[in-house]
Amino acid sequence: MNDQPLHAIVFIDYDNLRQDQKSAGMLDVVTKVLVLVPWDHSITRGRCEVRVYGGWYEGDQMTQLAQNLSAELQREFPAIIRVPFGNNTLALGANAELAVSLLQEPGHHLFNTYRRKGKPANVRVEKPNDVGCVDAACVLPQMRKLLKSGNCPKEGCAVSNCDLVYRHEQKIVDTMLTCDLIHSVDRVSGRVILVSGDDDFLPPLRTVLLRGGAAVRCHPKPSTQRPSFPTGGPQLLEVDL
Repeated sequence: MNDQPLHAIVFIDYDNLRQDQKSAGMLDVVTKVLVLVPWDHSITRGRCEVRVYGGWYEGDQMTQLAQNLSAELQREFPAIIRVPFGNNTLALGANAELAVSLLQEPGHHLFNTYRRKGKPANVRVEKPNDVGCVDAACVLPQMRKLLKSGNCPKEGCAVSNCDLVYRHEQKIVDTMLTCDLIHSVDRVSGRVILVSGDDDFLPPLRTVLLRGGAAVRCHPKPSTQRPSFPTGGPQLLEVDL
């Protein structure tokens, strides 16, 4: 039996998780992921890094969600996760952290990853007649005016749409995860495991495979339409979480 330790990394796209998975906690998510991976049965021990990605900094201040998650990770990890297969068990020592910097440059934090933005530029509002609405009090015309002008349509009101209509968005995070996936090929002796159904990560996963790594994509949400790689060449293992 091969008793050489393996080293795997689990990359978790936090916003891609279902709410029940978030509520169950990261240790539960990681345990279920590791059970789904087809490990080499000749290996009995190893270690697993877990990195959780999200918009953790608003400016240079950590968001409340990030603070709560950080406290959870400190409570639950490090942990020994035992993965049964056949008559054997693979014992993985798991550590987890919020991804606040590049894997290649851990000392340099990437701030301003959670930002308040104005209205989305691609929002469109239909005309009432175009959707069969004949209600004289329909709010669609007012919405069109609000989004087009940036001001409240009520005469004399000086409130702008940046006060009324806004959104929060993550920036940098997906690019950081992409860079880390590719960089991880040189760090692991086991598998690169991505927990996300976002197809934007298919190119870096393909790069992992082309560089000789083994990759698994765990889908938090079931789907009947799942783009992947064409047959032939290195293959990505796809599993449902």
